Amino acid sequence: MRLREKTHQKFVKFFENISSIYQGKDFELAYSDIQRETGAASVTLRRAIQALAEVGVIEVHPGRNSRHARFRYLLPVQESEAKSSEVVLNEAQNLEGPSDEEKPQPGGILEAINEDVSELTQLVDHLRRRVRNQEMAIALLQDRLAEIEDKMRKR
Repeated sequence: MRLREKTHQKFVKFFENISSIYQGKDFELAYSDIQRETGAASVTLRRAIQALAEVGVIEVHPGRNSRHARFRYLLPVQESEAKSSEVVLNEAQNLEGPSDEEKPQPGGILEAINEDVSELTQLVDHLRRRVRNQEMAIALLQDRLAEIEDKMRKR
């Protein structure tokens, strides 16, 4: 099953972002959420998920119902590689020899704070999307309820 390169990259980037939010652990998503975030049609969504699973980018398992699935992103996340190379570089510098004075590195502290802030920002954005989805579902249910009430009044 072949996808266009642009579509393939869009889905890989989406799953990479979601995986970084969940810190590389398994996560459960509704197909409608994926469709909404990627802007893909439902047929394209199913084909893309199947193609990514065949290529080995993601693992897909059944979710709590037919509209959800559990995913695991299998490729290494780019940010993790950059962090691990920084750690190796810092350890190599520490092994070269102790400096005369141990000074705290304000740049390192700021980087750690920035990473924490960006992670929290991603989590907040994810929660906002979930709240918005729930608000939309409630609005649809209220509209449907109003329609049913109108039909009952007419009878």
